[in-house]
Amino acid sequence: MITQILDQFSKWFLHHQSFASYIEPIMQVFKPAWRAGQYRAQVVDAVSLNGSFLSVQLKPSKQWPKHTAGQHISLTLEINGRLLTRVFTVASSAQQFKNTGLVRLLIKTNAQGRFTGLLNNTLKAGLWCSISAPNGDFVFKSTHTPATFIAGGSGITPMLAMLDDYLSQTTQKVLLVYYAKVTEHQCVDELGELAARFAHFSFLLLTREQSSDITCNIKPWENPDIYCCGPAAFMQTVSDFAIKHDLNYYQEAFGLALPRLKDDSQFNVKINSGAHVVLGNDVLLTQFEEKKLPVKRGCGIGICHQCQCIKKSGVVRNLKTGELSDSGEQLIQLCVSQAVSDLELQL
Repeated sequence: MITQILDQFSKWFLHHQSFASYIEPIMQVFKPAWRAGQYRAQVVDAVSLNGSFLSVQLKPSKQWPKHTAGQHISLTLEINGRLLTRVFTVASSAQQFKNTGLVRLLIKTNAQGRFTGLLNNTLKAGLWCSISAPNGDFVFKSTHTPATFIAGGSGITPMLAMLDDYLSQTTQKVLLVYYAKVTEHQCVDELGELAARFAHFSFLLLTREQSSDITCNIKPWENPDIYCCGPAAFMQTVSDFAIKHDLNYYQEAFGLALPRLKDDSQFNVKINSGAHVVLGNDVLLTQFEEKKLPVKRGCGIGICHQCQCIKKSGVVRNLKTGELSDSGEQLIQLCVSQAVSDLELQL
């Protein structure tokens, strides 16, 4: 009850979602990387792998809830005075976490990336960071049917965790078809060890040049459940095949599928002392970044609240929930907010 009262006070008078978020700077003096609604974690090691991948071992605080294999977390780091957040799949099994207290992330780095491009010089043993509770429903559904896993590039990460947890729980045939560039297949030794332990598991390491038809190794007559993770077009191809053959299909995709307005309505937006025009068929964050306005980007999918700002007046649609705001003063997240009227914002 006290927490609810404090949170309501913070929304009304301090323009923060919760009282805990308001006192973050004080807490961080005593507990580095402490974030409201997050869990502290410490980097145990970070190892560079082939194909510009980084294997990161984290030790979460004791309060962190155990994940289910296949789920993802948001990782928040302070880099050059800025909080940056991205979402990554946990690439280790729940059993490994139970045994060691550690979770592993396999991160594809990009030298030009606004986040991953900075990780090689940032993620060092001993560094404190914050992570979210595990999320996502891309998890193993049934041990009673055959399963075919189709991975593209870094899409292998949830499958590593699922295979490690569930191969011992099923006797059904499990096949992994793993597409990557010639030198970028990850954790091949681990896959080999699993294949040696479990006779019902096998895997193929392929490139798109070797096999351009990414569905050619799916055997619909065996009626397997299909699990797929990779680029959007890659997953669409597999999804279409599964629908055609009436197969159970499950996929993981990062990002937010945002609905679009059908027209190109334009709205006036007053920001601090400036005036701008935005379209109604895209989120505010993307348009503000194109205009080089002083906005903060975090996860970009409505999780971390780093792009939060104060809407003084006007109406926006939250594209995660579909809800319309009221017309008065309110906190909004720019990455999931779409203008449906003229607005006045305070950044």
